[in-house]
Amino acid sequence: MRDINDIDHIKQLFSKINKSNKEDFFEKVAEEFDMVKSSVRSGWFSRFEIPLKYNVRKHLIEYMQNYIASIGKKENKGDM
Repeated sequence: MRDINDIDHIKQLFSKINKSNKEDFFEKVAEEFDMVKSSVRSGWFSRFEIPLKYNVRKHLIEYMQNYIASIGKKENKGDM
């Protein structure tokens, strides 16, 4: 049951990333997890097939939270 909650959490976080930031996000996730960008885009965020191994889901959730926070800070600085 816990795995389903992690995927739902990832989906929720992913929905908070603006379309204009998605390509940058895919690139950064690919770098963070030593993957190919197209695999991240098509496997992880189209089908939400994120491995259970090595706490990848937990790490991804933390990474996404930090990414969203950093984008929010950049956008707020632009508003000033």
